[in-house]
Amino acid sequence: MKGLRDFEVLFVFQKKEEKKMDLSTIGVKFGWAVEETAGTKPKAFTWIKRCSKIAGINVTKDKIDVSCFEDKIKQYIAGVGDTGGDWNLNFNGSTDFVTAWDALLDASLEGKAAGKATWADIYIPGFGSYFIKFEPGEIPMPDLEPGSKLDIQISNVINEYDGLGESIEPVAA
Repeated sequence: MKGLRDFEVLFVFQKKEEKKMDLSTIGVKFGWAVEETAGTKPKAFTWIKRCSKIAGINVTKDKIDVSCFEDKIKQYIAGVGDTGGDWNLNFNGSTDFVTAWDALLDASLEGKAAGKATWADIYIPGFGSYFIKFEPGEIPMPDLEPGSKLDIQISNVINEYDGLGESIEPVAA
């Protein structure tokens, strides 16, 4: 007969996973820079303060119909990706904002004349930065309502979506 000491008891403890905190939009920054060397992403970006909304960018792919007579259901393959080309940014209106945006427009035009692109850096603390080559739009006349903040929505053109990359925090000019 076997005694208690002859039995082996195996306890399995589940290792408790450390839960990571979900992120918020606190501390998100919009930054911009013109290429120093044409075709090379900048390494530093200028922060424009008081950005209140950054439109998301979704890349959708065209669908190409590759169906043949013998197919009973249409068949597709993915085609070229498309951002839609438009990209809106909202800022709280102020004379400081107008000065900062005008500096961006001037630098962008000068860079374009030299064959250099303007880049945006959407910095998200603890997550990374999204990078977009874009052509900045002019400051429009905003919608105005009594008792509201002055909200400036700038419509920009996406030249190229580079996507998520290593964080580069924009700094004030």
